[in-house]
Amino acid sequence: MTELEDYAVRPGLVREWTLHPSVFSAARRAGRDAAPPSYNQESHIRTMARLTELGTRTADWAGVAFELPDELDTGAFGRALVAWMGRHESLRSGFRQAGGEMHRFTLPADAIDLSCEVLGDFGDAAVLNRFLRDRLDAGTHTLRWPSFVVETVQRAGSVTVLLAFDHLHFDGYTLFGMVQEVREFYLAAREGRAPVLAATGSHVGYSAVERHEAQGIGREHPAVLAWERFLADCGGRPPRFPLPLGAREGELLPQKSLFRWLLDPAETAAFTDACRAEDTILPSGVLAAAAMAARALGAPGPYRTVMPFHTRSRAEWTFSVGWFVGVGPVEVDLPPACDFRTALPLAQAAARGARRVARVPFFRVSELLGVDYRRTEPDPFSLLSYMDLRELPGAEDWARLNARLLTRISDSGKACLWAMCAPEGLYLFARHPDTDVAAANLHRFAETFREIVRCVARTGNATTAPRRVPAPA
Repeated sequence: MTELEDYAVRPGLVREWTLHPSVFSAARRAGRDAAPPSYNQESHIRTMARLTELGTRTADWAGVAFELPDELDTGAFGRALVAWMGRHESLRSGFRQAGGEMHRFTLPADAIDLSCEVLGDFGDAAVLNRFLRDRLDAGTHTLRWPSFVVETVQRAGSVTVLLAFDHLHFDGYTLFGMVQEVREFYLAAREGRAPVLAATGSHVGYSAVERHEAQGIGREHPAVLAWERFLADCGGRPPRFPLPLGAREGELLPQKSLFRWLLDPAETAAFTDACRAEDTILPSGVLAAAAMAARALGAPGPYRTVMPFHTRSRAEWTFSVGWFVGVGPVEVDLPPACDFRTALPLAQAAARGARRVARVPFFRVSELLGVDYRRTEPDPFSLLSYMDLRELPGAEDWARLNARLLTRISDSGKACLWAMCAPEGLYLFARHPDTDVAAANLHRFAETFREIVRCVARTGNATTAPRRVPAPA
């Protein structure tokens, strides 16, 4: 994961790939789809609409970038994108509002066609980067359809491909899987063969299933009661990052990012073995280390956060493009004298409980509780996310393709953390408000977190002795 500003796109000829005017005509004629938006999609649209009404526009997109060798075969690339959109119904789906109600329209695969426009030939990398950022911002507006765009940058010997999407269309597994899929569609189109890809289902179908199941959940459901208790323990609102950020509740501030390599592949294997020795798994080790880092830096009370979990509960959704994520509340209450081995089972129990709760959409829970935590903020809560990317199709090629997951940092007063297990090891990516307080405390947290997981990798254990980590110079 990286910001676009930190991904070096080499200068070259920029082409933008967007839907053909005929597709917009088809969309205007399209009737109402029986499948509703998912809970995440509806909440996201309504939040961005509120911000727009208040005169605020904050970018909230992510995407992928990777390189292909040689001259781009534009005909094959266009056919590849059309075929890829044909594979994923969510990319052919949009939303309308009427009378306060939101509904979906979906185009058939044979309605999709693309236009390609040359936007310029750039010789300065900094100018190119700013230009791409502006184009990707413009092409991923939540309240316009389509809310995604593709750019290619051609120079002698290679081409960089950039795909960017509003959050309506993706989760982390979607983005990391795009590299392999789009590349395979392109190679197949160029070679005149069928792409070799597993069959996949539709996020549109998933949305209908999610809504149907969630509507049967009542106020006394265990997941609703678990959230109610958790929010009450947090003072009536979702948990904050455990250290001060220098931001007021609900304040929208520009954000900065932080990146740290935590462990190399051998250290990651050793850390995993230390977790297994206590009959736990690596994600529980990550949560335990985070709770220990907060304790070591003097954060009060139990470590509380929100953890995302994928909801791809059916095999047909394994490779689908879409937002398959639920969230669960996590509380890890460490005893006064606590080492990593003691923290591990506590973290695993907390994560397992959160996973069960995450099966119920959070925004269905908030409906039942009569509250709305996304009124005027893109982030409803601070979170700690874990993803293991090592077994995703094509992961072994990412380094060779210079592949990255690109993030566009939205304005927010919250801090969000992602611990990612990649072929190169375990790393931490975080975004936080652009304040001196937040920068210092995220740095301290990341360094302490790294110290703990490295100690576990070396020795099999670590303690929560208080640490005085200096702020960045």
